[in-house]
Amino acid sequence: MEIISRVDAASEGLTRFYTGKKCRHGHLSERFVSNGVCVACGIKASTAYQKRITTTMREARERLAEVR
Repeated sequence: MEIISRVDAASEGLTRFYTGKKCRHGHLSERFVSNGVCVACGIKASTAYQKRITTTMREARERLAEVR
């Protein structure tokens, strides 16, 4: 991957940039221009959030079924 700074990527209209450095969690991947988050960390957080929402909705449906 080509190393490009966040500012340069933003000025070129890109959505991601690459520093060549690891994030605080050890991922060596691109980062989002909008918030600077590592793409791998973003995917991991998104997956965890989706799992929590699925669990919460399942529990809510079960409680609703008990009430009816």
